[in-house]
Amino acid sequence: MAENPSLPTKVDLTQLDQAVTWLEQIQEFIETYCVGGMPQISKELGYATSIDMSDVDYKLLKQATVFGGFYSAYGIQAKHDSSYKAVHDSLKNTAEHLGKAADATRKIIENYKTAEERNNAAAADIERLLEAGRYTAKDAQAVAGQETDPTLGGTETPAASDDTGIWV
Repeated sequence: MAENPSLPTKVDLTQLDQAVTWLEQIQEFIETYCVGGMPQISKELGYATSIDMSDVDYKLLKQATVFGGFYSAYGIQAKHDSSYKAVHDSLKNTAEHLGKAADATRKIIENYKTAEERNNAAAADIERLLEAGRYTAKDAQAVAGQETDPTLGGTETPAASDDTGIWV
């Protein structure tokens, strides 16, 4: 279908403004309740610090995993850690893209507030603004929590078990 530049284009800035609020609320929810809750999951299920990943055969280095001390438990722990990292990265990327979309939408609203500017808006301008959006965490504490999660390369020490095998 050929484009007809003489046809008027309408942009409802009120709806776009509501979209910004909606995007930021979803971003904050994901950061606070999803990304922010993930370190507790890893803490409860244990970290793979007792797995020697340099060899195909897993070796018991210090203690058993939360899944046990038998051979297959190390494979289960490795799968857990891999899944955990994939979910965490996916949630963090989703929150980041939501933040960028909200920022870009806010810029679109600022750039096209007058009727003349709205009529001159080109798809390329809008696409450029969407690409240039910035990510600002709404819940920086939840997002920063990954630094203490060893599954994600952080430094927190996992719980240890005593000689009876009970986790302390």
